[in-house]
Amino acid sequence: MTTPSTVHGQYPRVYLVRHGTTEWSQNGRHTGLTDIPLLPIGVEQAGLLSSRIFENPHQDMVHINNITLVLVSPLQRAQQTYEQLRLGGLTKQLHNNTAPSCFTRTQARISSLLTEWDYGDYEGVTTKEILKTRPTWSLFGDNAPGGETVEQVAARADAIIELIHNYQRGVDSQGNATSTLEMPFTELETQSNNNSNNSKHQDSNNPPVTDEGSLATAQKKTIVTIPEEKGLRDVLVVAHGHFLRVFAARWLKEDGLYGKNLVLDTASVSVLGYEHTLEERVIKVWNQSNHLWK
Repeated sequence: MTTPSTVHGQYPRVYLVRHGTTEWSQNGRHTGLTDIPLLPIGVEQAGLLSSRIFENPHQDMVHINNITLVLVSPLQRAQQTYEQLRLGGLTKQLHNNTAPSCFTRTQARISSLLTEWDYGDYEGVTTKEILKTRPTWSLFGDNAPGGETVEQVAARADAIIELIHNYQRGVDSQGNATSTLEMPFTELETQSNNNSNNSKHQDSNNPPVTDEGSLATAQKKTIVTIPEEKGLRDVLVVAHGHFLRVFAARWLKEDGLYGKNLVLDTASVSVLGYEHTLEERVIKVWNQSNHLWK
C-alpha cells in the first residue's frame, strides 16, 4: 500500500478521468450518447496518462495500489481510455516481476449513470453553430432541447456519489456498517439484470475465472465488496467532460450549475477527496493534463 502523504492526508480519494480525444471532441461537436471511438491520438493520450501518472512511482497525485473500485461509462471512448490504464498497469507489473497490478484485483463496474449529458437536438452540433441562432445560449444555464436538464444529470451523479461515499465510509444508505453495496442502476439496466439473472445457467462447481479489473463481465456485476482496510478504498471514475463537471459540483454539495466553472480537458485526471472528516468533501487536484505535454 502507498503511504498517504502529508498533501493528501489519511482519507481516500476519488480519481476522475475524462476520456481521450475523439473526432467530435477535436471538432468541438457536442458528443452525448453517440458512441464513437477514440482517435489514435486519444489512445496515445490515455497511454501517456497511464505511463506518466498512474504507473509513475515518483508522483504523489494518484496512489494506484489503493484503487479498489473502478466505475466506467458504457460508451466506448471511456472504456478504451480505461483499458489503456488497466493494460499499462498490468504490463508494468509483469515487466518488473513484482506483485500483481491493482487492476487484476480491482472491482470494475459499468453503469449507464455515468454516460455523458444527453444533448438532444444539439447532439453533434458545435457551440459556435448554436450561438448563431441563440446568441446567449449556455448548456448549463439553458440546457439542450430534447435532451437532459442539468438537474437530471445531477441526479445521475448523486447516485454514483452516494455509492462512492458509502463505499469509502463502509456503510449502507442507512448509515449501518456493511461489507457490500449494491450498484445503482438506471431503470433499463435493472430490467436487463433481472432478465439475465432469470435466464443464466452457470455451473457453480466450475465458476469462470475472470480478471476483476476487466470490463468483460463488469456490466452484469451488481454487488461491490468494501475492503476491510480503510486505506484501500480509492475509487477511479472514467467518464465524460460535462458529466464529470456536474459530478464534481455535486461532490462539493453545490448545485449542478456550478460545474460551468470547472473546465475539463480530454485525458485529464482530477482528484476529489476529504478534509478533516469523511463528511467534508473537497477538490484536491483539478484538470491535471501536464502528462500530455510533449
